[in-house]
Amino acid sequence: MPPAAPVPSPLTFEDWSFLHARLLWCYEGEVDAPNRRRISQRNQLSAWWIQAGSVTVKRGRDTWTARASEWIFCGPHPLHQDFSPDARILSINFKLEWPSGDSLVEQILVVPAGTRPALGKTARALLRVISRRFPRISTALQPQPVELTDFFELQQLFAAWAQAYLKTLLAVGVVPARMGGLDSRVLAALRQLDRHDWRTPFREKNLAASAGLSAGHLDRLFVQQLGLTPRAYLQKRRLESATATLADTTVPAKKIAYDLGFSSASHFTHWLRRATGKSPREVRQG
Repeated sequence: MPPAAPVPSPLTFEDWSFLHARLLWCYEGEVDAPNRRRISQRNQLSAWWIQAGSVTVKRGRDTWTARASEWIFCGPHPLHQDFSPDARILSINFKLEWPSGDSLVEQILVVPAGTRPALGKTARALLRVISRRFPRISTALQPQPVELTDFFELQQLFAAWAQAYLKTLLAVGVVPARMGGLDSRVLAALRQLDRHDWRTPFREKNLAASAGLSAGHLDRLFVQQLGLTPRAYLQKRRLESATATLADTTVPAKKIAYDLGFSSASHFTHWLRRATGKSPREVRQG
């Protein structure tokens, strides 16, 4: 008999604190005609509570269909979505990912809403507050100005929904992806990188010194544990911020360029085209 696989030790409170949990939007309504049938280039998680009609999603050779009174959870990978003309949904888009960029959840899953009432209850609570605070906003929550107390209220409501979501996954045997144990010096550097002001120069030597390492040593640790250097990690976050803001908001490209530390809109356009093959307008339209 082969030996039993070792049971992984539980992650610490500090380990979990590095999980990026971010609400992108929450709205309820009919699915707009342009979004009913298309290939979605995704880098976030989605949960759709089907109120009416149906949706079929395809990833590779696999197909899932959700109908009224069902939830469908979609992972962060490109897929083909096909909503029926009468589809009405409650949609929550969000991120749960590790510093490496790996998502906590990858799977696509269909769940009857009646079997997990906490999902609907917490989703409704979240939607009520968002609808009251942002009555004219549907999918551009991130750049909206908000008071600190409102921010924490939304974070609390999103956390309650995310807890119901993860309990649903665990109940059907889906095990979230774990973060491997990271060197404490890498964790400290990641904290600084995630707080970096894009409008100030990045000094890798200063980052390494704060961790008590040389720049070369910190580079090697990052590559070993995350698969990319500190500078590459920072640029990955910068690109994610640029593409998400272009795709999900109407913020002018010139302002996005300034907020991300570019000296001009043309410099931003050149950088984005080199990274994605697309101009800001093409990213927004796509």
